[in-house]
Amino acid sequence: MNINNTNPNVDKDKLQFVQRDEKIFDKKFETKPVGYFKDAMIRFVKNKTNVVATAILFTLIALSILIPTFTNKNFTTLEPRMAFLPPRVPILENFGILDGNVYIENQQIIPETIDPETGLGVPDQTRYPQEYIDKDTLINYEIACSEITENCMGGLVNFANREADSSSTFKAPGTFFPDLDGNPTVTIDASEVQISEGTSFSVLVNDGAGNYVSIGEVTEAGVSEFSVLDAIENPDDLFIYSTELRFLFENSAPDDYVRLENVLFTFEGAEAPLVDASGYSLASFETLDGTGRLTRFEATITMSSFEFDAYGAALGDYRIANFSKAEYEDIVQNHQSCSVVDNPDNPNGWYLSEGCPVREVLSVSEPVVVDGEEYVSYELIMNYGLYAGYEDTPYYLAGTTNTGRDLFNLAWVALRTSLLIGVSAALVNITIGIIYGAISGYYGGKVDILMERFSEIIARIPFLVVLAIAVAYIGPGITTLFIVLIVSGWIGVASVTRTQFYRYKGREYVLASRTLGAKDNRLIFRHILPNGIGTIITASILSIPLVIFTESTLSYLGFGIGHGQSFNIGPIEFSGVSIGVLLADGRAEIISRPYLTIWPAVIISILMITFNLFGNALRDAFNPSLRGSE
Repeated sequence: MNINNTNPNVDKDKLQFVQRDEKIFDKKFETKPVGYFKDAMIRFVKNKTNVVATAILFTLIALSILIPTFTNKNFTTLEPRMAFLPPRVPILENFGILDGNVYIENQQIIPETIDPETGLGVPDQTRYPQEYIDKDTLINYEIACSEITENCMGGLVNFANREADSSSTFKAPGTFFPDLDGNPTVTIDASEVQISEGTSFSVLVNDGAGNYVSIGEVTEAGVSEFSVLDAIENPDDLFIYSTELRFLFENSAPDDYVRLENVLFTFEGAEAPLVDASGYSLASFETLDGTGRLTRFEATITMSSFEFDAYGAALGDYRIANFSKAEYEDIVQNHQSCSVVDNPDNPNGWYLSEGCPVREVLSVSEPVVVDGEEYVSYELIMNYGLYAGYEDTPYYLAGTTNTGRDLFNLAWVALRTSLLIGVSAALVNITIGIIYGAISGYYGGKVDILMERFSEIIARIPFLVVLAIAVAYIGPGITTLFIVLIVSGWIGVASVTRTQFYRYKGREYVLASRTLGAKDNRLIFRHILPNGIGTIITASILSIPLVIFTESTLSYLGFGIGHGQSFNIGPIEFSGVSIGVLLADGRAEIISRPYLTIWPAVIISILMITFNLFGNALRDAFNPSLRGSE
């Protein structure tokens, strides 16, 4: 210590040397050294969001492997009866949530089904059997209609011509005059009339001699009554032949019309009118020459809405025509509970005992002999639940597809396929990108310039052009999908790898190794690549979700894999169903059956989010500038 340089205000006598006679040694480190990867892992687990996202990601991957492997569901069997079942979840069904019921709207009722007590009708029973309709939720209501159908009731009928200055004849169907005394009359109830000068709407009847005679004209709105006998010269001939009621519309303007509410053709002494037409019967008048036009106004049709037990209907009884004898005998022989019970009301059929999948045989066809063998078919009523082996009503947590497959389990099969294709394509891209980028960045110069120009050319080819060429030459399928995903998918990893090689190839330890005679392979794989591997890994990981999302998009658009395709990797067979295929299937039903889209969309969304969080976490963990920080 130089005393001369000390503060002059300090007393020199008080200064003394310490530890002059002691030996000082380096103290031993109490902590263990932290390596690069351990330091990265410490930073990785510090972010709890990254840890949770990673756990969710690997859980999804594990489920996509385990569920298709260990489930007892057959993903290739089609069950049309179980198609489009809504989600049904235990416990929640007790609260009326996801209970397997579906709300059916705007179903046309069958008038014959109207209950006289409640006044409510139900739709076609073949599609919506009454026993599965929740009567407490059943409502009927009327909506406007213009169709010429029997269930479209009431309203007004517009008589007009398609063109101006033309004439049309309208015939009331099924009219016939019996031999009765009295004065026949025609009553026309016109609600609205628009007739220009030179336009007429005449009422015609057959005079018995084959001539159609006008008995009057409708010129204004209101009720008009015409006497038939007053217009016929020989009324005695009127009852000799069958006759018809017709209308002759001759117009001079394109918008002329006569709007009728009712046509009544009656006569004295008859128990019922010959013609009593309104609503549908009035709209059913025939246009003889094809130029007339009948249009309905203010008509209504009765519709219904209700809660429907979709599972009960799917597993319940249904009618089958042309059921083969071999299938019938196979069912009866394999079920001990199937014994024949006579049906006194149907000598051509019979019942089967309780517990048999076949409830009743309605009829047996006439035998048909083909190549010396006799064949017959049955028309019967089958219980699908017993026939398909369902002991209890199943739970489909996400509903079923249009082929009756369990959407919840099928989504994991689809995820497995998407992950396999996405990860396989990403690994190919990563391998090509690392090798290509390493060569380009390590050698530099002309090699780098040529390789960069080539990668730029490949990158500038429009994606749709590559897709169109691949589909045109190969067709949609797994091969096309891989080609499209690989053509330019490696360029991003190659660019990152090239940058890392330019960053590290001039470092002192690399130059020293080269001076000692290390070859290019050793320099690349032992000295440069390990130092840049963190950035390369993060870029590679982040490319995987992009490839998976691209595969889903292409399959959604119909250019990837699809139903009916499959491929094998070792003993494992992968079906042609991916997340994109499921989303494409649900696209047409997104309004009426949104659950077909929601579940696959949730899975792919969670996969993309967690994959990106995982990649970002790796990027931060392997960032050299953050080494030693928390």
